[in-house]
Amino acid sequence: FIIAEIGINFDGSLELAKNSIDSAVECGADAVKFQTFHADEFVANKNLKYTYTLANGNKVTESQYDMFKRLELPHDWHKILQSYAHSKGVMFLSSVADKIAVDLLDSLDVPAFKLASEDLINVDLLEYVATKKRPVILSTGMANVQEIELAIEIFISAGLKELILLHCISSYPTPLNSCNLRKISTMRNKYNFPIGFSDHSEGWEAAMLSISLGSCLVEKHFTTNHYLNGPDHKMSMNPAQFKQLVNNIRMSEKILGSGELIYTEIEKKGRKDFRRSIVAKDDIEKGTIISCNMLAYKRPGGGLKPYERSLILGKNTNRLILKNEKITLKDIL
Repeated sequence: FIIAEIGINFDGSLELAKNSIDSAVECGADAVKFQTFHADEFVANKNLKYTYTLANGNKVTESQYDMFKRLELPHDWHKILQSYAHSKGVMFLSSVADKIAVDLLDSLDVPAFKLASEDLINVDLLEYVATKKRPVILSTGMANVQEIELAIEIFISAGLKELILLHCISSYPTPLNSCNLRKISTMRNKYNFPIGFSDHSEGWEAAMLSISLGSCLVEKHFTTNHYLNGPDHKMSMNPAQFKQLVNNIRMSEKILGSGELIYTEIEKKGRKDFRRSIVAKDDIEKGTIISCNMLAYKRPGGGLKPYERSLILGKNTNRLILKNEKITLKDIL
């Protein structure tokens, strides 16, 4: 399941938000995701500054409060964007950062709540989300084992069973040598929930590799243009990159297959052409008791398999069997 994290990359523009959905659909995303927060709820000190780098290399420093206030997704846009996403055939999701956001998304009957890594320790928010009895996607960036298990326990205690945990490194962007993808395997073995990957690295390599480790979901930041003004555009994937990501993940799924311990459809011909059948080592006269030294195993397949020799050993032949001729059950008494 591939989520295009549009997040705050709509830059306060409803038109850009819709264009972003269009681009994500064209790239093959299964869902688009925004962020529902209120700057006044989580920024205590309005004098805090935030510095980010634009795609042209310029650094921007601005008030953290002003930046987030500017990038709040208006309440009435949620329904508009949800309807637009549904009309394009993709799921609409949004990260919830406070109780007002939870109530808003709940009123829209969203299929799941997404909780960002920073809110994994926000027990009041987690407990409130749990009361809604909707599936939850929970990022685990920056968390230690105790914090992850505390969060899980909140949902288990509330009777919530539909939970996806996302491995996440909360660094923007994340260097490839810091992705620690084996954590996905560790989490799969430790927790009885599906595990996904919220990928903040540049490129498609980490996301593609995560699939081989059992990731069921990939979330990746998405922009229509790296050169737009805003804090997340530079580290997000543009449409060409995201399309390559989707194609590579779909290819990975095909390569990995189902994991069933069976031979494939395309191997059927090989089972006949390349395998060995039981044949007569030399001519075997009618009425002969078959022993191992009378048998050879040669191509093509399609006859009795070497491990089926017990079916004919010690039995009498009812006809002359020529050298290199397959021995069948019809040839013995």
